[in-house]
Amino acid sequence: MQTKTDVKVKELMTTDVIAFKPSDTIRQVAGTLRANRISGAPVIDDFRRVIGVISEADVMKLTATVPFPDIDPLNPFPVFSLTAYMKKVKKIPDEIDALFEGYVKDVMSKKPVTISPDDSISNAARIMHKNDFNRIPVVDAEGKLVGLIAREDIIGVFAQ
Repeated sequence: MQTKTDVKVKELMTTDVIAFKPSDTIRQVAGTLRANRISGAPVIDDFRRVIGVISEADVMKLTATVPFPDIDPLNPFPVFSLTAYMKKVKKIPDEIDALFEGYVKDVMSKKPVTISPDDSISNAARIMHKNDFNRIPVVDAEGKLVGLIAREDIIGVFAQ
């Protein structure tokens, strides 16, 4: 009799996986993640080998690099400070737009952790917990993407 921890990744993985190419733009990624209500996806090369992972967190790190200007409360000339502040604030949308025209290859996690379809879900759960992952790309012996196992897939088994 098979226990819940003996269930194989291939029995639960999603095979219709959204994946990105290194040359896709951050804007494409953000739009796709939002439209599909997912928080990340694998990055694959032309041979479907997993070469990275990109997530909402990677995109959020980009927006954190936008320099929001500070107001100096001790400045005796606040009008001049406010004018300078407003000039800097007006540039922020352009800076964010420029960031979103960047490429996946520049922000993806480049050392992806993957799992085999024949691994157990308990092993997948350990990997996710240890690395604080929401998902793990599932690859065949050549490193080609064959699926994706997510936290919700594993939790669903244990919830039954």
